[in-house]
Amino acid sequence: MRTDPGPLVLIAVVVALTTSLLAAAGPLTERASDRALADAVRRAGAQGAVVGTFDRGDVFYDTRARDPRAAAKLRAAVSGAQRLLPQRVARVVQPGTTSATSTPLQLLDAGPGRYLTLAYLDGPAGPPGVRYVSGGPPRPTVGAGRAGTELPADAVWTVQVSLSRAAAKALGLRPGDRLPMKDQQARPVSALVSGVFVARDPGERTWLPVPELLHPVQGVSAGVRTASAGALVSAAALPDLQLALPADGLTERIYATPRPDAVRWSDSDELLRAIGSLKAAPQVPGGAVWDSELDRVLEDGRSQVAVARGQADVLLLSLLVCALLVLWLAAELLVRRRAPSVLLTRERGGTLAEIAAELFIEAAGWVLAGVLVGVLGAWLVTGDAGWSWWFMVPFLAAAAAGARGAALSSRATDPRRTPANRNARRVLARGRQLRRAVAVAAVVAAAALSFLALRQRGVVGEGGDLTAAGAPVWWAVAGALLVVAGVPALAGLLLDATRRSSGAVAFFVAARVRETGARALPLLVITVTVAQLTFAIALTSTEQRGQAAGALLSVGGDARATLSPGRPNAQLVPALEAAPGVRAAVAARIDDLVPATSRTSADTVLLTVVDAAAYERLLAASALPDAPQLGRLVRGDGAGVPALVLGGPAGLRDGFSVRSSGGPAVKLTVVGTAPRVRDTVEPVVVVDAATYARAGGVAEPDTVWAVGPGAASALRAQAGPGDAVVVYADELAARRAAPLVKVLVGLALGASALLLLFALLGVVMMAASEAGPRASSLGRLRALGLRDRQLRSVLGGELAAPVLVGALAGLALGLGAAVVMFGQLSLESVTGQASAPSVSVPVWVLVGPACLVGAVVVLTSVEWTRLRRVALGQLLRGGQ
Repeated sequence: MRTDPGPLVLIAVVVALTTSLLAAAGPLTERASDRALADAVRRAGAQGAVVGTFDRGDVFYDTRARDPRAAAKLRAAVSGAQRLLPQRVARVVQPGTTSATSTPLQLLDAGPGRYLTLAYLDGPAGPPGVRYVSGGPPRPTVGAGRAGTELPADAVWTVQVSLSRAAAKALGLRPGDRLPMKDQQARPVSALVSGVFVARDPGERTWLPVPELLHPVQGVSAGVRTASAGALVSAAALPDLQLALPADGLTERIYATPRPDAVRWSDSDELLRAIGSLKAAPQVPGGAVWDSELDRVLEDGRSQVAVARGQADVLLLSLLVCALLVLWLAAELLVRRRAPSVLLTRERGGTLAEIAAELFIEAAGWVLAGVLVGVLGAWLVTGDAGWSWWFMVPFLAAAAAGARGAALSSRATDPRRTPANRNARRVLARGRQLRRAVAVAAVVAAAALSFLALRQRGVVGEGGDLTAAGAPVWWAVAGALLVVAGVPALAGLLLDATRRSSGAVAFFVAARVRETGARALPLLVITVTVAQLTFAIALTSTEQRGQAAGALLSVGGDARATLSPGRPNAQLVPALEAAPGVRAAVAARIDDLVPATSRTSADTVLLTVVDAAAYERLLAASALPDAPQLGRLVRGDGAGVPALVLGGPAGLRDGFSVRSSGGPAVKLTVVGTAPRVRDTVEPVVVVDAATYARAGGVAEPDTVWAVGPGAASALRAQAGPGDAVVVYADELAARRAAPLVKVLVGLALGASALLLLFALLGVVMMAASEAGPRASSLGRLRALGLRDRQLRSVLGGELAAPVLVGALAGLALGLGAAVVMFGQLSLESVTGQASAPSVSVPVWVLVGPACLVGAVVVLTSVEWTRLRRVALGQLLRGGQ
C-alpha cells in the first residue's frame, strides 16, 4: 500500500461517491414516494373521503313521529360506525363529519332554474362555525310540548334553514322567506329562511360534504340562468328536517376524510386491500354501508410512484454498472503496478490462492473504507442511509483484483510452450477469437432480452424489475463491445493508409493505437460512461421540456381565466389585447364530457367553441402547436357545422352530432384534425363560435386565453371576483415542485456528475496504465531524431484516438437509447402530460466529450513535461 497507493485511493474514492449516492437514493425515494401519495390524497380532497351511508329503518312507515333526540341518535350511530372501521383504514382517516342531506329541491316561488339542497352537518368538534349577518340560526318549528308530534307519511311540514351570504345572493332570498319546493318526484317540501350567515373558517373540513353551502353553482342551460345552492339546518331543527322531507328523501352519512400525512408508500398496498374489504362488507341493519374513492386515488398515486421509482432504478443501475467498470479498471491498474512483486512471489513458490488473497485483502480494506465514508456521508446529508442488494457489489472490485493478479501470475509462469507449428498457433488464435465472439454475442443477446422486457413491461418500481431497468446500460455495454471488436481492424486500416505517407506523426500514432489503443477495458469504460451520461442528460432535458409543454397546453397560453356564470365579457378580449405585453387573446367555451353520437359510434368529447380566426392568431403568437386547418371552420358546405376532431373512434367522424349545456343537438361535419386543447386524453372537437351559434348551439364564452409577457398581469387586472385565473408560470412551478419530480431531477443531476467523473477517471487510468511502455516508445523515437513538436503530436494522438472513439460511440449509443427507449419509460407520469413527451437532446450533451478532450490535453501536457526531463544522452545509452 505504501509503495503505490494511487490505485487504492482511487478505488476508495469511487466506492465512497457511488455508495453515498446509492445509500441516499433509497431514503430520498421513500420520502418522495410518501410525499407523492400524500399530495395525491390532499389534491383529491372530498373525493378521497371514506363515506358511510346509514340504513334508515322508517322509510316505509305509514306515519312518522318527530324525534327530538334525532341529532344525538345520529351522533351515536356515527360513533359506532367509526369504531367498526378496520384498524388499517381508521389509522389514515380523521374523525368523521356527520351529514343529513336532501336531494336537490326545485324552488317554486320565482321561476325555473333554482335548486336548494337542505343539509345538516356536525363535525367532531360540533357544527361548523358561522356568524349570522341577519336573522338567526334555524329553530324548532314547535315547542317542547309538541316535540314528539306524529304525522301521516304524506303530510307537509316546515323546517327552518339558514343560507350563506353567497347562497342567499345567488337565489335572491332573505330571512323570513317561505320556500315552497318539490323534489324529483314532484312531492312538496316547505322551508323557512331563518337567517343569513358567513362561515368563520371556509376551509373547515366540516363543510366538505356539501360544498354548495358556501359556493353556489350558477350557469346557463338552454338560455335559462340556473343556480344551485345549499341551506344549513341546525341540530335543533334536524327533527323538523326528518319530517319535512319525504321518508326516502333524506340521506344520512358519515364523511371520514383521510389524513394525507398518514398515508405511506410502504403499506399503501395493505391499505388498498383494507378499503376493498370495507366496500365489499355486507350491509348491517341500522349500520353504515361504506364506499370510497380513496382506493382509486391511491391506485393512481401508486402507479405514478411506481413509474418514478422505475425511472430512478434505471439511473441507479446505470450508475452502479459504470462504477463497477471503473473499479474493475482501477483493479487492473493496481495489478499492473504490482506485476513485478506478484511474479516474484510466484517464482519463489507462492500459490495462486495466496497471491489472490493478498491482492483481495489489500483492495478490500480500501473498499470497506470507501463504503463506510459513503454511508456516513449519506447519513449526514439525509439523516438516513439505505441498505440494499448493491451493498456487497463494490467488493467485486477487490475480488477482480485478486482474480486478475492470480491470472497474471498463472500466465507468466505457465510451463506450457507456444506451439511451433503455424497451423496449431492459428487454431489457438481462432479459439480465442471464437470465445470472444461468443462472449460478445451473449452480451448482445442479454441487451436484446432486456430491451424486449422494457417494451413489454415498461419500468415498474415496486419489486425492482432490474431486467427492464437495465435495458439502457445493457444497450451501452453491447454497443461498446462491438466498438471494441472493431477498433483493431480500424487501426489496421489506418496503419496501412499511413505506411506510404510522407509525415511520420500519423504513422506512429496509427502504430501505437493498433498496439495499445484497442485495449478492451479502458475503451469499454469510456464508451459506457459517456453513453449513460448522454442518456441521463437527455432524460433530464426531456422531462423538463415535457413539463413546460404540458403546463402550457394545460393552461392554453400564458394565462387563462375561467369566467363566472353570467359575467358580461363582450369587452374583455379587446381590453386584454389593448393591454401592454399581450400579443393575443381569445374567448372560448369549453364543455367537458359532451355526448357525441354518430350512426356507428358514441363517445364523450371535449367541445371547444371558439372564434377560429382569433384562435389561429393566438396559436401563432405562442409556443403552442399551430393548427393550420382552423381556417376550414368558417368554410362549411351546408351539410353541418364544420368541425375539427382529434382522437376518438373512427366511426365518430361519420356524420356525428353533439349536445352541450342543455342546448339542442347540433350536427357536425369533420373537415380536419383539431389542435390539442388542454392536456386531455378525451377526443377534442373544435368548432367556430359564430357558425355553431347560428346552428342553435350554446356559444357563450366561459374561458379566456391570453399570451404574451404581460398576459398574466393583464388578465388578473380584468378578472372579476368570481373568475379563476391560472398562470402558466405558476402551473409549471407547481409541476416542477412535485416531490417525485424534484427527486428524479436531483438524482439525474447527481448521476450525471458522477458519470462524468467516472469517464474522466477512465481516461486518466487508461493513460496511466500504458505510461511506462509509452515513455519507452517515445524515448526511442526521440533518440532516433524525431523533433519535439512531432513527438508531442504523437503523444497527443495516441492518448486522444481511443478517447475520441469511445466518446463518439458513447454519444451515439446514448442518443440511440434515448430515442428508442424513452417511449417505454412512461415519462408522461412525471411530466404530467397525456402522452409521452418528445425526446429533447440539449446542446450541453456535448459537455461530456468536450471534458474528455480537455482531460486528454491536460494529460498530454503533464506527460510531455515529464518525458522532456529525461536527458537525451541517457536515452542514447539505453536508459528510460
